[in-house]
Amino acid sequence: MLNLLKKISMVPKGLRYKTMIAFSLMSLIPILVCAWVVITYIIPNINLFCGLTLGNISFILFICIVISMLGFYITKEMIDPVIRMAEDAKIIAEGDITKDIDIIREDEVGDLSKSLNMMTQKIRENMEELKTYGERTKLINLEINKKVVALSGLLQIGNLISSSKKLDSILNFITQKVSDIENNSAVLLILAGENLKEYTAAYSCNIEENKFFGLKLKQSELSSDILAGRLGLKNIAGIPITAAGKLCGMLVVGNNEKDFIFVDDEKELLKVFAKQISIALENNILAKKSKELAIKDDVTCLYNYNYMKTRLGEEIKRALTYQRPCGYLLVDIDDFKNFYITYGEAKSEELLKEVGAILQGSVIEIDKVGRLSDDKFAVILPEKNKRQSAHVAEEIRKKIEGNIDKLIKSDNKLTVSIGVSENPIDGSTADELMEKAERLVRNAKSLGKNRVVV
Repeated sequence: MLNLLKKISMVPKGLRYKTMIAFSLMSLIPILVCAWVVITYIIPNINLFCGLTLGNISFILFICIVISMLGFYITKEMIDPVIRMAEDAKIIAEGDITKDIDIIREDEVGDLSKSLNMMTQKIRENMEELKTYGERTKLINLEINKKVVALSGLLQIGNLISSSKKLDSILNFITQKVSDIENNSAVLLILAGENLKEYTAAYSCNIEENKFFGLKLKQSELSSDILAGRLGLKNIAGIPITAAGKLCGMLVVGNNEKDFIFVDDEKELLKVFAKQISIALENNILAKKSKELAIKDDVTCLYNYNYMKTRLGEEIKRALTYQRPCGYLLVDIDDFKNFYITYGEAKSEELLKEVGAILQGSVIEIDKVGRLSDDKFAVILPEKNKRQSAHVAEEIRKKIEGNIDKLIKSDNKLTVSIGVSENPIDGSTADELMEKAERLVRNAKSLGKNRVVV
């Protein structure tokens, strides 16, 4: 019942509707006055009112109508600005804070309009401040994310270096990480050659690799301006890389963005990655030196190439001094590459170990056995001439032919080709004896493999 009464009342109606009702009510009084005058004075005394009296009555009626219209106008002038203000305020409330209330009056309505405009302006200023704060927060978050990614990358790089991964894989990983952190900018890693006079573009990301991979540069060309021109980049940052106290390369990062500047934080971060590259290069140098100093092969635990060559040279000198012979055998596993492709790395290592064991079991204490390369072994035989050395070689060939396939459980028949050389007949230096044996092995291969050639 209350809802019904509310609906038929003027409570839910707008100001314009209520103004019309008010005007009608205001006009009702002069209309009633006019009706009363007509009914009371004019109709009963119609004959008495004529001439100027009828004009006076018309004037009275006109004045009443003017007063009514004036009241309507004043009411409209009061209500219309309020209605417009309410409509504008509704638009602002819906989110359009660019809207201004364009009502200029010197009364309370004008004051209310100014107050609403001031409130809207304050909201606009607060929104701009929030927007600026949001952009700053976004930039801070990006910087934090970049540093987290950089820290994660550095930890991964440290793990790769400590686990003795290959240098190529480490440098490729670092180059890719720098590219990711710098929003996929172009990254080029330039490394020095062995003589430290010529520099080569060795690793790159997001650069035309076919165009710049292998690019040769002199040390004088390792400047930002020259590199920017050669690489076609507007903005460039070059961080030098040192190893063992020498300049051994440069980490180059660049892009073609407009009005871009590498800030100090970015440069410091690139320096950290450049330092990691330096550590990887120094570790690689140390690994090579330690490998050179080592005398044993990692797979077979036999002597390595450097030791065997040095030892052969010493034995030749001793043999020449005392005019004694010294034999040398080069043992090459036949079709080793095919075996590796068929059976894989683990089985191939097992084969190498078994061949090494057979060689070691076929010689006496003063003889030396070593592994020169993937599928080549060497045996130094002091005090043995070529005939005696050939006899040892033949015994080795037979043992391998008859036993090796059973030892490693292989379906393929495994054999070796052996070249035999002797000091001083085939040479008076280690290089000469090794070269002679190499030629004899090639000859054995051409004759059908699985044989000893003297």
